[in-house]
Amino acid sequence: MSQFCDPPLLSLERAATTLLGVRRYGMHLNGYTRQEGQLCLWVGRRAQDKPTYPGRLDNMAAGGIAVGLGVTQTLLKECEEEACIPPSLAAQARAVGTISYTYEEAQGGICSECLFVFDLEVPVDFVPQVGDGEVQEFYLWPLDKVKEAIGTADFKPNCAMVALDFLIRHGQIHPDQEPRYAEMVQGLHRSL
Repeated sequence: MSQFCDPPLLSLERAATTLLGVRRYGMHLNGYTRQEGQLCLWVGRRAQDKPTYPGRLDNMAAGGIAVGLGVTQTLLKECEEEACIPPSLAAQARAVGTISYTYEEAQGGICSECLFVFDLEVPVDFVPQVGDGEVQEFYLWPLDKVKEAIGTADFKPNCAMVALDFLIRHGQIHPDQEPRYAEMVQGLHRSL
């Protein structure tokens, strides 16, 4: 089985990966801040003209890792393009793990993905701006509101997983209050 660190054997259009059973890699960023003593998460809403999951909730910045770009290069590129986060601020993001999953695409085919997840605490006065038009607007939500939203169809599924991971890591979902806690954690880290 090939690994992310292996040199690429070929380069192909991301849309073709499902047809060929090629694993995809991406990076997602949780942008957060503290307001009045509580953590708040920046959530984006995807543009209505996006071909996949139009109008759904998304993370602050995210994108696929293209051949020739590393994880950090992708982070800096997507932060600047999607949310106008300056490179000096984006470079402060912390790698906090990965999320992996497999799903069936609507148009057919099985897709296997691994996301590198980053957290970035932004200054309280920082407001992300719409950059390349992939996101139509941003919201700053308290974690309780994020927790409610990830259980709805309003979130893009993989972005809901990244937000769920953030909530778990920040103690917003606790094993004593959530009977399916272990299943949630295991579900975020499936073998590919």
